[in-house]
Amino acid sequence: MTHLSKIPTFTIRQASLDDFDAMGPLWHLLDGYHQGQDPKRFPGTPKDAPRSTAYIAELIHCADRALLVAEQCPTIEGERGSLIGLSLVTLKTCPPGPVFPVRVMFEIDNLVVDETCRRRGVARALLAASEEWAKENGASEMLLNVYAFNEGAKRFYESLGFQPLRIQMVHAL
Repeated sequence: MTHLSKIPTFTIRQASLDDFDAMGPLWHLLDGYHQGQDPKRFPGTPKDAPRSTAYIAELIHCADRALLVAEQCPTIEGERGSLIGLSLVTLKTCPPGPVFPVRVMFEIDNLVVDETCRRRGVARALLAASEEWAKENGASEMLLNVYAFNEGAKRFYESLGFQPLRIQMVHAL
């Protein structure tokens, strides 16, 4: 029996401003999913640029944030591959209070993978790279928010050991 070695089909790296245009479809996918599930909370965004260049530059250059991208390995040496996923990580330091000690944690603010590339380990790799970056920057906990309608994401995160911490509720006024 022949065993084939798994050759990585993508890499995870820090985003750069050169990735701005390639990130657009991923932001549209992320926003479109949320808009489709809860259009009142997520009204439509402009189709041309869901995130401004200035906003992305701020994410890239801010020391307490990491914008990571999953890039498909190019078929031609020397060329860039297409972006198939992204993750935005934010470090947060919570000052000590009457109940909690000072804590350094990080939050996954956004994570999205191109629909054609799902179930290939891209989201897991983005999460692992996010965790590695956070640990290198002093974080001791991971947090993320998942909307109640996103059952698939909840199952995915639970499979990786995430547990509900609290339930945030809303009431329209």
